[in-house]
Amino acid sequence: MAHPTPRRGLARAAVAAALTVAGTAAVLPAMLTPAASAAPSARGPWQDPSYQPRPGQWRPYVLAPESRTVPPVAVYKADPREGRIDGSPEAALKNGGGSVRLTGAADRAGSPLLILDFGKEVAGHIKVRVKGASSTRPKLRACFSESIRYLAEAPGDNDGQGAIAPGCDTANIWNGFPGQPYTEDTDSHALTLDGRLPGTVRDKELRGGFRYATLFLDGPGWVDVDGVSVDYTAAPRQKDMTDYQGRFLSSDNLLNKIWYAGAYTVQLNTGAANTAKSWPYVKGEGDHADAPVPHADPSKDVIYDGGKRDRIIWQGDLAVQAPVAYLSTNDLDAVTNSLSSLAAQQLPDGYMPAESQVGQHNTDELRTYGEYVTWFVSNMHEHWLYTGDRAYLAKWWTALTKATAWLESVRAQDGDKGLIAFDKAGSCGHYGYSDCGHETYVNALYARNLAQMADLAKARGDAGAAAAYAGRSAAVKKAINDQLWDEKAGAYRLSREIPGAYPQDGNATAVLAGVAGAARGRRAMAYLRANNWEKYGSLTVSQKTPNASLPPFYAPLPSTFETDARLEGRDASGLDLIRTFWGHQLAQDPGSTFWEHMQPDGTPNLKQFSSLAHGWAAGPTVTLSTRVLGVRPTAAGYSSWAVVPFAGDLTWAEGTVPTPHGGIDASWRTDRHGFGLTVRAPRGTTGRLAVPVSASTRKVTFDGRTVWAGGEATARGVSSDGAYVYVDGVSAGRHVLAARD
Repeated sequence: MAHPTPRRGLARAAVAAALTVAGTAAVLPAMLTPAASAAPSARGPWQDPSYQPRPGQWRPYVLAPESRTVPPVAVYKADPREGRIDGSPEAALKNGGGSVRLTGAADRAGSPLLILDFGKEVAGHIKVRVKGASSTRPKLRACFSESIRYLAEAPGDNDGQGAIAPGCDTANIWNGFPGQPYTEDTDSHALTLDGRLPGTVRDKELRGGFRYATLFLDGPGWVDVDGVSVDYTAAPRQKDMTDYQGRFLSSDNLLNKIWYAGAYTVQLNTGAANTAKSWPYVKGEGDHADAPVPHADPSKDVIYDGGKRDRIIWQGDLAVQAPVAYLSTNDLDAVTNSLSSLAAQQLPDGYMPAESQVGQHNTDELRTYGEYVTWFVSNMHEHWLYTGDRAYLAKWWTALTKATAWLESVRAQDGDKGLIAFDKAGSCGHYGYSDCGHETYVNALYARNLAQMADLAKARGDAGAAAAYAGRSAAVKKAINDQLWDEKAGAYRLSREIPGAYPQDGNATAVLAGVAGAARGRRAMAYLRANNWEKYGSLTVSQKTPNASLPPFYAPLPSTFETDARLEGRDASGLDLIRTFWGHQLAQDPGSTFWEHMQPDGTPNLKQFSSLAHGWAAGPTVTLSTRVLGVRPTAAGYSSWAVVPFAGDLTWAEGTVPTPHGGIDASWRTDRHGFGLTVRAPRGTTGRLAVPVSASTRKVTFDGRTVWAGGEATARGVSSDGAYVYVDGVSAGRHVLAARD
């Protein structure tokens, strides 16, 4: 999420043909191997397309490795090219008991390639067991790729990268950026054979995200390899990476995999605070990730935007990553360290930089992204809502008021019309299109910020400030509706300056921020369904949009907004969008993590430079826990909560949501007789339970006592809106709410 230019694309499915190399059949890419509690021979959800989910069996979905030593699961290809490969390539998988010999050619372009598949996205330092080498000791090098599609095998692949760094995709800037010739090796890692053999060579440099590792030789001579593994470095302070505190499981195998892939994407993006990338590298400088994040506590982890490439912290990415962490690993230290490091960068006028100021590239973007100031406010509010950490709120309250004041100063430039535009501030950067106008999207985010600030001011006991923020929020919402709603189209315009475009982000955010009422919200969602939905999901703008500056693509952040907006309106097509957009990604490489952006043809939008493990794409993990399982905080730190499930076409769901008081366990089942919800809530909390009802519902019982019958409540604290029956004031402990036909 480091560039205002849309990043368009995604990897197609890896298609491997069986190859015979030096008399040995190369192995096709293996399916993912999860950390499962079942027997090793059992085929789980990642291996078996016909796998049926079973209540309680969540561990087979976890992708995090059980050990920090991770071996490859298969040889994707062993290609001698102009050199030789002798012995079984599978020796590289066995860690002893045989070896495979790579004999080099005159140069890299002809070197043999041993391409190893780790079965899923991994991160860390590669280790190679070397049994022996020729007296000339050729240079052994490793290349990395998140996908087969952008693993440069042929010399001309990736704009010439294949001739210089075979087996690599591109992790550096700007050498090899799509459309620019790859002129020098800035991506492969040197594995120096300067010790006694046999021995193990460990890569000195970190590679933060890859599925495939390619070994090749830089010149003539031979090397015998008898084992390869990775020292896994993601989430270094999580002791047991597989024991998630938060969980989700349902009757839909694909949705379950999407939840755990999102959790794993953010887990993989979590890293030590001194493993950022400082861009741009000087000419010829090789790949490395060893820069400290400014203002971060070095004793705690941070959450980077992506594992492979940028490796910095972004306000907008944290808007998704932080809730994913709260709901899965519950790694609060990594979240707070990330948020604090960004907050400490605030400029004197209140402007909040969008990203970690690591290196000149990021410094050049110091004031680029006005939109991301809104995400700072939102992230801090979400942290308060999920944790109830009063001391943390007090620490950053002044920064919050200053950031909101900066946004208001920008809005004031619009006079009586009262909308934000970032052109005069020089901060027009946008996650997908550079529009300096008065946008629905940005102003809806700001209206939500003001409501969030009202909530925070109230929590601090400042009723006057709370009322002022709430009043300003109402004014911004009115201005959006008065100036940006197109009654004829039934949708919100992109901006006053571009009235003929109706973007996904603006319309979905208007619904979620409470700008659109129920009727306009339904019409806006209908517009997107009719105009923006294509083969792989919902595009940022319709392909029929008559504006060349707005190329349509698929973006995960607004796609999450749209999914949430649909489910907020009890529209089951939100589940269809999850299955279509995120399901397509899981069907491609790396098959375990989610992508930065995607082109209309379903491929990564920045080709070999794309990040295919990008945390801002993990939104369905939050959606499935909060809107399908239905558990949400309604007061800071879950002192009060609500469980309002949405079934759609599912027959059951269950899970755990971590809270400062302990986990909230929820499960629901639906059948032809009705709907049953069971919740166990921790001490010190109260909440609301809800079950869906219909015209055929005869009664609703709470812990066995009838509380609703004949279309009316029969007990205190019970209400209905026609779609659900609600029970308020539910105490801690185990409770059952059931609707029966």
